[in-house]
Amino acid sequence: MDSADVMPPSASPARRFGRFELRQLLGKSSVSYAWLAHDTASQAEVLLCVPRAQPKSEQDKDAWSQEVLLASRLKHPRLAQVLDIGIHEGWPYAVYERGGALSLHERMQPSHPLPTVVDIVNWTIELLEALAYAHEAGTAHKDLELANVMLDSAGHIKVAGLAVGLALPRPGGLGAGAPTAPGTGSRQEQRVAAERDVLMAGLLLHRLLAGHPALDDPDLASASLRVGPEIVRLPWSTPQPVAETLRSIVNRATDRQSRQRYLNARTLISALQNWIKTNSQEDSGPLALIMDRLESVGHLPSRARDMGGILKVFTREELRVDDMVSQIVLDPALAWELLRAVNTARYQMGGNEDPSCSLGRAIVLLGQQGLRKVCGTLRTWPGVLQASSSLQGAQAGEAAVTALETELKVACVAALAARWLRPFNIGDEEAMMAAMSQRLGRLLILYHFPEESAQINRLTMPGPPTEAEGKPTPGMTMDAATGAVLGIHPDELTAAVLRYWGFPEYFIQAARPLSVNVSPRRPESPGDWLRLTASLANELCELIEQPSVRQNLMLTKLMSRYARPALTSQKELLESLQRAVRAVDAGLYRRTFASAPEPGLAAAAASQGQR
Repeated sequence: MDSADVMPPSASPARRFGRFELRQLLGKSSVSYAWLAHDTASQAEVLLCVPRAQPKSEQDKDAWSQEVLLASRLKHPRLAQVLDIGIHEGWPYAVYERGGALSLHERMQPSHPLPTVVDIVNWTIELLEALAYAHEAGTAHKDLELANVMLDSAGHIKVAGLAVGLALPRPGGLGAGAPTAPGTGSRQEQRVAAERDVLMAGLLLHRLLAGHPALDDPDLASASLRVGPEIVRLPWSTPQPVAETLRSIVNRATDRQSRQRYLNARTLISALQNWIKTNSQEDSGPLALIMDRLESVGHLPSRARDMGGILKVFTREELRVDDMVSQIVLDPALAWELLRAVNTARYQMGGNEDPSCSLGRAIVLLGQQGLRKVCGTLRTWPGVLQASSSLQGAQAGEAAVTALETELKVACVAALAARWLRPFNIGDEEAMMAAMSQRLGRLLILYHFPEESAQINRLTMPGPPTEAEGKPTPGMTMDAATGAVLGIHPDELTAAVLRYWGFPEYFIQAARPLSVNVSPRRPESPGDWLRLTASLANELCELIEQPSVRQNLMLTKLMSRYARPALTSQKELLESLQRAVRAVDAGLYRRTFASAPEPGLAAAAASQGQR
């Protein structure tokens, strides 16, 4: 063993280190020790952090002292106060105020009550706030562990040991050898150190939720170097239930691919704070994530660039209600706003009528004056994305507008396909709105969170293969990626917004898509039929603009899932999709059905027509 990598001489039976009496070794990692000590000079209990290896040269010693000294000057509510920095018999050390605080190592002992999941998440957020502040100041912790993260008497985090550890060599990586003082190391070295801090924070969160360390390695610094070659996933058997969205956040924080992980502390803070908001019973649940924006900028923009043209159509006396419904369903924002206005008015007048899910009924109740008022409240295309484009840059802004436009078209196709696929025991307008509403959460996220949506899209992309000539690493599912970035499931956002708008409970349940991992069962009630029809229509839309070979595979899978419970056929599915796509976008119809280099939907549709 290297003579430098030994216990400090004060760890002898005398249990002293200079003026400090060593009471308890709280923790040790590959790069440092954390001692509970008594300072005989101040007669106070303190936390003593000592590197595990002595500096090998005066240059290393000076670099350590400079970095820790500069880190000690950072003032933040979540950073522990540094009382002293010094060197004793060749061993550098830093002393931190303890003041009755407990380290997480002590807090997680069986003698203390088990913290709730929300407590653990709040602790992690406060830890990350300290790290973010340090990273923005040009330094990093480099050695997070349960022993140097403390809880004060008020239950708030205090982080100690900032930049104390002397890093052991990292094969093929950055940051090997002695630390560099803030401002002297390259930006790349600082970025890598900050990313590793965030990874260690994810491993700490994993440990607190799972009840045991990831990779069975209590040393977070060591475990962080093993992430990549080895896979870390939060186990299903945890001391307390962990919500699926939180599980997605934890797993992304410790993903084996660095491109999939949170690259800075602020993005992980945002995801965890959103999860806290959406899971708070006192704060309106998922609605809290978007309430302010719903009130200030509306839910979605109209697909029309000029509402005057729509108003002229609606004021034509010869136009029937059914014709108006056919026009409105091609503009999801207008459809939802009509029903929201009718249901809100019903509540305000204290009526006993059931909430409305019928566009035709909403048109009759509102009349032409009401329709004008509703149209006047909507923003024209592309709404607030026009302003965000100037902030994000032209390319990012254009991508956000295109993504929302594409999703709105698919929502319209799903609505019309559901209209043709519905059984006779449910109304066609309800079927259209239910199918459209299954995409509401995704649409709201695309419109109100364009930057986060771009992150979500990147997470769903396949990654490079782990081995030469191997298959690409699959990306995250859309739901998992949304949970990892925003801390919410799109379906939960849909349900919260529809409930806020006054939609009936059976409709809210129908707006929740059936799981693609479970075979649908034959519906027993109109509500079940509504949900099945809406889910079928949306899954059918996944075939649009897919490669021909994949189209055939997806159609076969779709038939195996829905042929019996939905009493449908391949011909009926193809005809419904054709009619819906043609009504929404002629160009999309031509790309999907009219020209295909290989047998796909176009060939299948032609075959069905010949029969």
